[in-house]
Amino acid sequence: MSAKRRHVDSIVAALARHAQRATYGAVGGVVGLPARSVMSGCARTPANSFVVSAKAGVPTGYAGSECDPALKSRAGVIDTATALSHWLGQRT
Repeated sequence: MSAKRRHVDSIVAALARHAQRATYGAVGGVVGLPARSVMSGCARTPANSFVVSAKAGVPTGYAGSECDPALKSRAGVIDTATALSHWLGQRT
């Protein structure tokens, strides 16, 4: 597993733990990957559902049953790498 993939996994775990959504672009910006490839090859699990489309606010291509029930429990979506880095820094 690459260092970038491990970093994505740690971000996803933090997002899921706090029921916080972040966009593909925000996560990609933090780890140095294009938004389109951030979740490439990842299973569609409830934890992974917290990485979402900037436009729709939900994960692309997920069925409702694949999303965490708390997905929309917070109105806000972290949409920049800077905001996500700051958010992560407050939680680790």
